Amino acid sequence: MHLGNGAITPECVAITLSAATAGLGLCAWSLRRERTSVSKLGLAAALGAFSFAAQAVNVPLLPGISAHLVGGVLLAWALGPAIGALTMALVLAVQALLLGDGSMLALGANVINMALIPAGLVALGRQFNWLPSSNFKANPREMAVIGTLSALAVVAAAGLIAVEMALFRGGSELVQWSAFAQQLLSVHLLVAVGEGAASVLLAAALAWIAFPMPGRASRLRPALAAAAMALLAALAIPLSSELPDGFEHAAQQSGQASWLK
Repeated sequence: MHLGNGAITPECVAITLSAATAGLGLCAWSLRRERTSVSKLGLAAALGAFSFAAQAVNVPLLPGISAHLVGGVLLAWALGPAIGALTMALVLAVQALLLGDGSMLALGANVINMALIPAGLVALGRQFNWLPSSNFKANPREMAVIGTLSALAVVAAAGLIAVEMALFRGGSELVQWSAFAQQLLSVHLLVAVGEGAASVLLAAALAWIAFPMPGRASRLRPALAAAAMALLAALAIPLSSELPDGFEHAAQQSGQASWLK
């Protein structure tokens, strides 16, 4: 789902960078009202490392198509929407700078799609009491909500990608856009199911490890668990599938391979 330089127009770059900056600024402002503990910062670092590694591991999804975990809802649930969004934004920035996964021009769009949308859904879930404000309570209702929000985040991001790529393009560039959008959304409906299931399993594992947390030392358990998950994901990177992901497949099948540059 990482967009590259050729995916969006300069006008869309300006809009998405402005929107992402405003969204992350709001997250930073909200953190000033919270007391962020050292243990939560450690958990943020460990979960950020896990997301970084997990997004580099593509698994076959359909013939000729692969997918990877995004993890935006998982981060927002475990850390809170503000820290979760900022952590994912940092992951995306490092990926763009060091790995060329995505691009700096499309960073604003990628932050919106993979950091702010999941964080916003988790914040909405807490606003309507679908999710408790305290983390690591592994009850079936909460796990079901996490899975649902994770799936919705993928579908919403795929729909927004289609819109972002159409903005300010001429008619000749949009001849195959409807085919691209159809391919993108149909594939990501299946990706959403996998994202939801994976998020539930990972959230349940973190909750099981972290609860109960009576002593000072036990507050480190979620961070240690996340660090172990990050190590396992990093070890799996050499096994990552080389098949195109859903976005790449949709662009190639619709004759818009130039959008991948």
